[in-house]
Amino acid sequence: MQIHTQNVIILPPTATADAMASMERLMQSIGRAEAPAVAAQPDGRPQIGSYWPGQGGLYAGDMRGDDGTIYGLIVSDCGDTKDAGSAKWGPDGERDLSHWDGLDNTRRLGNECPAAKLAATHSADEHKDFYLPARRELQLAAANVPHLFGDESWYWSSTHYGQSTAWAVDFEYGSTYDNFRYVEFRVRPVRRFIY
Repeated sequence: MQIHTQNVIILPPTATADAMASMERLMQSIGRAEAPAVAAQPDGRPQIGSYWPGQGGLYAGDMRGDDGTIYGLIVSDCGDTKDAGSAKWGPDGERDLSHWDGLDNTRRLGNECPAAKLAATHSADEHKDFYLPARRELQLAAANVPHLFGDESWYWSSTHYGQSTAWAVDFEYGSTYDNFRYVEFRVRPVRRFIY
């Protein structure tokens, strides 16, 4: 019998900047690798990185929302392209957006953010509740399923940073940086499955 273990890093929404920076350094040191095979979860969840039938995509792991709710993060199955397209983030201006809740961010951004609009128009398995992931949701995907993303460009998050930049994630090394909103980056829609 062979036992596989899996390490998951979950930081609470109140984590300090030092804790977040340490996590990002750890993710960079891990580098890009194929996900190890792990057994299916006993509660019916598929293994991380596998397609979840009827849920519109691939299971990336569990996330804790701002309100403490645990949900499964589903990454859209975009096939070989590994994205739904590229788009600019949107116009400059300060916003009150979450680092954890991409669904709420996408609702708040509406049509003024081309990247969020592109993600929200995605549908699969009759689900039409896809959204542009928040920074922490993309970081969970970078930690658990980097092989499901392209490594030749950055992916936008729905989390802004200051007046004229927003957070984006590079899946080759797991880096997260703020970038100017007028730049076109890849968009990978996600949705959530609440247990």
